[in-house]
Amino acid sequence: MLIRFTFLLLSIAGVVLFSGCGAGSLYGPGYYSETNVGEDVRRVTFRGGDHPVAGDLCLLRCAEVTLNAGYAFFQVVDSESGSSMDQAGSVYPFHEHYHMGDPFLRDIAFVTKTILMLKEEKEDRFCYDANQVQSSIREKYDIK
Repeated sequence: MLIRFTFLLLSIAGVVLFSGCGAGSLYGPGYYSETNVGEDVRRVTFRGGDHPVAGDLCLLRCAEVTLNAGYAFFQVVDSESGSSMDQAGSVYPFHEHYHMGDPFLRDIAFVTKTILMLKEEKEDRFCYDANQVQSSIREKYDIK
């Protein structure tokens, strides 16, 4: 009986512990930054998560920056993506026996977009509707 109770308790704790893992928990000020490079031009970077998710969350941040600055639309004028390697802490109990040190690395995706913010949509070029982007990506990743 005690074993069943312990197993049930550990199962519930595991569900509670891992229920917060997802894109919503990844999106926060520690993962993005922006730089003002002109009156209506910003450079927005998102770092973390997987590559497709990082691209979406960078686009979400572009929409938020646009709306916070009083604009309604934005055009991506430059975009970069890639990844950087970072050492991850080892959970392997005998890692000190490796002769090469800690062999565990993390691949951290990043996306940087330079955006031109616009008050109104331009007919002669493609631009994003910031409200549409914000609501769509927040809904997709269940971000409040």
